[in-house]
Amino acid sequence: MNYTQLTEKKKVEIDILLKQGMSMRKVASVLGISHSTISRYKAGIYKKRTIDINTKYSIFLEYLYSHYDRRNKSIEVCIFMFKKRYRGALCPSTKQVYNWINESKININKNNMCYKRRKNKIMSGMMTHTKWNLDNKTVLPISLRPKYINKRNEPGHLEIDSILGKKNEQESLISIVDRCTRRLWLIKSNYKNEYYTANLIYDYIIKNDIDVKSITVDNGLEFQALGITAKKLGVKLYKCDPYCSFQRGTNERTNALVRRYIPKGESMKLKPQIYLDDICFNINSMPRKIFDYKCVYDVELNYYK
Repeated sequence: MNYTQLTEKKKVEIDILLKQGMSMRKVASVLGISHSTISRYKAGIYKKRTIDINTKYSIFLEYLYSHYDRRNKSIEVCIFMFKKRYRGALCPSTKQVYNWINESKININKNNMCYKRRKNKIMSGMMTHTKWNLDNKTVLPISLRPKYINKRNEPGHLEIDSILGKKNEQESLISIVDRCTRRLWLIKSNYKNEYYTANLIYDYIIKNDIDVKSITVDNGLEFQALGITAKKLGVKLYKCDPYCSFQRGTNERTNALVRRYIPKGESMKLKPQIYLDDICFNINSMPRKIFDYKCVYDVELNYYK
């Protein structure tokens, strides 16, 4: 039987899955490894072995200290020259030497390299959302969406989708629909960048005081950063399965109503926000059979008295 050591990637995957509440056997099944391996890893058996670098690589380090010069003799050059001169001596790889320098294990300062080191960026509030999502389970698959949301008994559970215009055109529309009241909001989007879209949706929701209790979206690239919006709003984001638009049936049906005003293939460039607001008003004022021929505004009155 072939045995392989756990890679750093595998260790990270194990940590993430265990944090999500999976059992060790379930994690082993997902990653295709033995559950006993995960058990030993969790117990802290897989620890890096420490070696005495100064003893094992004494000849190499003596040569490196005496020949390294950041102006004309880099680490790579010193290793190359050492291998030519001391053919029988033990020599580490270039990557290993750089690891020693980064970990301050040898007497070469990492700030004294041939090239200037880039400073590590401080993680801003926006970039820490991934850890927050992991700890608080903000972004979840739709299979974990509570059943009470499916009953449509309370407003605030939104479905969000994009409506495209001409092919290869950056401009598009973002449609927001309430699952309970079928209330529609349309937002003009000038770009398809995920962070731009997330900020656009958040600003619109705050400006219009939209009640939000959960958000459901598809797997479009423009919604990849929508977890940031969910984090700011303090709600959970549910992502549909790929190629399962029926899981956002309310959104898809409402988009079909929007297409009565903006047919497929029509450019979105000349569609101002005031025009989109007028479309929303017309659709929200439309009598619906599902509500005994009442409009959306009449239905909202029953919930927000």
